[in-house]
Amino acid sequence: MGAAASGMQTQMQAEHDPNANFPWWVRFVAKGLGIVGGFVSIFFGIIGLISLDPKCIFAMLLQLVAGCLSIALEAPFCCMFVDFIERVAQFSESRKYWHKAVLFGVMGIIPILICIELNSVLGSGMIFCCGVVYGFMALGKKADRQSMMAASDPAWSPQVNQPSAS
Repeated sequence: MGAAASGMQTQMQAEHDPNANFPWWVRFVAKGLGIVGGFVSIFFGIIGLISLDPKCIFAMLLQLVAGCLSIALEAPFCCMFVDFIERVAQFSESRKYWHKAVLFGVMGIIPILICIELNSVLGSGMIFCCGVVYGFMALGKKADRQSMMAASDPAWSPQVNQPSAS
């Protein structure tokens, strides 16, 4: 129990680190999209199982799995009755942002590509949006204006392209 408490304390310190690259709310938006997206994905996956097309039934089953996995990765407290969920949560928290971006992006886009219906777009779309937010976080902050101007091509400089006033 002590190891779990110290792991949670380390996670809390990492989430509220003032030296982090992103504000706290960006990380919470990504987590929130993953959690809400997981529940929405499960809801629309269950509704989508009432279909006659086998491809759509398969897509909805994948969407259900993606929703459950999304909740397990982003909100492990919702699945504490599963004995291995703590290890899954520690594994998830140790991943880089681009790992999460690829995982959530792939989990979100596959059911949409298999069966383009409102159920799959609404359900898996939120998981895909979570992957997009993690992708933006993996790209990092935009540089300031001076750094961008210094790194740009001199042909695009405002001083070069200005017409003379004479």
